[in-house]
Amino acid sequence: MKTARSRTVAAALLSFGALGSITSLAQTSPSQATSKSATAGEPAGLHDFDFIYGKWRMPNHRLTKRLAGSHEWVDFISCDEASPLPGGVGDIDYWRASYWKDFVGVTVRTYDPKTGLWRIYWVDNTFSVVGKFNGNVGIFEGPDTFNGTPIIVRYTWTVNRERAPGAAKWEQALNPKGAPVVAKWEQAFSTDGGKTWETNWYNELIHDDNCKPTS
Repeated sequence: MKTARSRTVAAALLSFGALGSITSLAQTSPSQATSKSATAGEPAGLHDFDFIYGKWRMPNHRLTKRLAGSHEWVDFISCDEASPLPGGVGDIDYWRASYWKDFVGVTVRTYDPKTGLWRIYWVDNTFSVVGKFNGNVGIFEGPDTFNGTPIIVRYTWTVNRERAPGAAKWEQALNPKGAPVVAKWEQAFSTDGGKTWETNWYNELIHDDNCKPTS
C-alpha cells in the first residue's frame, strides 16, 4: 500500500494487460471467490491472497513523519473491497479513506506461477514490491525513493492473526468489540539496504459490508 506518487492507474493495469478485463472483473462477486487450497496441477501459492476477497473495515495506525525519528502516530478507519482478476492472474482491491479527502487507492497483485512470487502494484504507478508467503506470513520488498532518498519498501502480511490479550492501544480503540481480524498488514522503510527498518504503517482486515471511513 502506500508510497506517495501519482500517475494513471492505467499504467499499473497495462503492465500485465488487465485493462481489457475490467468489465468482466466488475461482474465477479466476492462471494464467488472463497478461499481455497491449490488443487492438483495448480501452483502452490496461487491462492495465497484469497483471504482478501470481500468487503472490509481497516483500522489504521500510521506514523505521521517517516524516516525522521518521529514517534507520533495517527489512527483512522479505511474501507476496502477486493475481488479476483479474471483468468486467475491475481487480484485487485479498492481502498477508500477520508483521512485524505475523498481518497481512493487501487492495489493490483499478480502471481508468477514459475517463480511462486507475487508482484504488488499500489495505486497508480509502476512501483511494485515482490515476494511470497512462508506459512501465514508474506514478505514483499522493492526499491523506491522517499524525499529523494533511496529506500527499500517492505510489506508484511500476516494472515489468520489471532487478537492477543495485549493488543496495542490503537487496535483496541479502533476495534473495541474485538471483531475477528482476518489479516494484518505492515509497511516499513529501510535506508541502509535492509539492515534496519522503520515500520510506519499498520492496518487490519475486519469483515464489514457497511464500512465508513473515518479521519
